[in-house]
Amino acid sequence: MAGAKRTTGGKFAPGTSGNPRGRPKSKTAALKAALEKDGAAVAKKVVDQAKAGDMQACRIVLERLVPAFRPASQTVQFDFDPSAPMADQARQILAAVSHGELPPDQGRALIDGLAAVGKIVEIEELVRRQEEIERLLKEQQERWKR
Repeated sequence: MAGAKRTTGGKFAPGTSGNPRGRPKSKTAALKAALEKDGAAVAKKVVDQAKAGDMQACRIVLERLVPAFRPASQTVQFDFDPSAPMADQARQILAAVSHGELPPDQGRALIDGLAAVGKIVEIEELVRRQEEIERLLKEQQERWKR
């Protein structure tokens, strides 16, 4: 790299690489190569150890074969008026949580979603106002030109 062509600004000239030897080989690449060669034998050994009662091998096998359980939310019914103002909708959700009709985590998720929608509505309103101001300014400038 000592003889690499550079521009007067110190940058590498077009067509000249700043790293001519390329990226160094990583440990990950070496592990992948080893797994390609011996992966099946290693997997068989771990399964055999799991069958023999090795709990750590059992854990490894199960982690790879059985996906992690994710909590599933149940569908719930509660009084909710989607046409009500957003503040009232949030109050309806809080009331459902406080009366035990809605689990707290679902209530929080609903209120977070409601807040996100509120932010979107707010941005849309600001854009609408800005466009109206720009339109009025343009009209005023055209009147002054006359």
